[in-house]
Amino acid sequence: MVSLPGLSRICFGCEPLGGTDWGLINVSDIASAISRALELGINFFDTADVYGLGISEVRLSEILGAKRYDVVIATKGGLSWTDNPSGERAAISRDSSPKYLRGAVEASLRRLRLDCIPVYFIHWPDPNTEIKYTLEYLSKLRDEGKIGHIGCSNFSAAQVRAACEVSDVSLVQLPLNLLSEDLDLEMAELVKEKAIGVVAYNVLANGLLTGKYDENSRFEQNDRRARLPLFQGEKYREMLRKVADISVMATAENLTCTQYAISRVLRRPEVVSAILGIKNRGQIEENYSAMSGLFWPSNT
Repeated sequence: MVSLPGLSRICFGCEPLGGTDWGLINVSDIASAISRALELGINFFDTADVYGLGISEVRLSEILGAKRYDVVIATKGGLSWTDNPSGERAAISRDSSPKYLRGAVEASLRRLRLDCIPVYFIHWPDPNTEIKYTLEYLSKLRDEGKIGHIGCSNFSAAQVRAACEVSDVSLVQLPLNLLSEDLDLEMAELVKEKAIGVVAYNVLANGLLTGKYDENSRFEQNDRRARLPLFQGEKYREMLRKVADISVMATAENLTCTQYAISRVLRRPEVVSAILGIKNRGQIEENYSAMSGLFWPSNT
């Protein structure tokens, strides 16, 4: 489907390595999980320059060491930020202009300690920059050997089509899960037509599909779930009821809710890999087991 042979079906999501938005993290635990992921044959790692404002890229490079040359690292750019000296969240805005991307790509190369970024995604479409100019510049960077493959994250089908008119697009990164996010028909037809691989994210719906939360669950202020509408009021209770139903289906297949949610996404023909944010070794073990042939019903 896509000219990136050998991508592992599970992609190790490195947003938690940035140290923000997911509560307390232990970098040593994530490093141990990365080591285990490599042992399991996982070779696809997803980060972004905005995760921890560069920290995730730096930490991923340090943890992988020389092995960073043996795996496929995808990073994302096109979001600029301004630090808030008061300690509050940084001010973030979209900027996919050639002028901004020139510095952003060079900065990611330095933090990742790479000569070429295997996959470079535009994180979000920039309403102030024509897609044509963004893709023309990414093509130039690819010709210079600074990036390998071009990807579009959070783009609509029309925006991806516009990108494809300028350059080859290898991957699109989109939210997919059993609760509330799915491919629209136009996107499904487009990725098939253009032979673009879908990299799914938010597969576990910010952790809801792990089945470990209930109405009494509370989140610290440094955890995005404390402010997400999905985790508030009646919407949250509705989602918990849906998760309970999904858990029943998972049990029928002798799976955990997590494994079932991941495997259902991976069964989709458009999906080449599923990004899963990993905080520890136990999570990578459970998530990896979701792609084992043992867990694929014979009628799918």
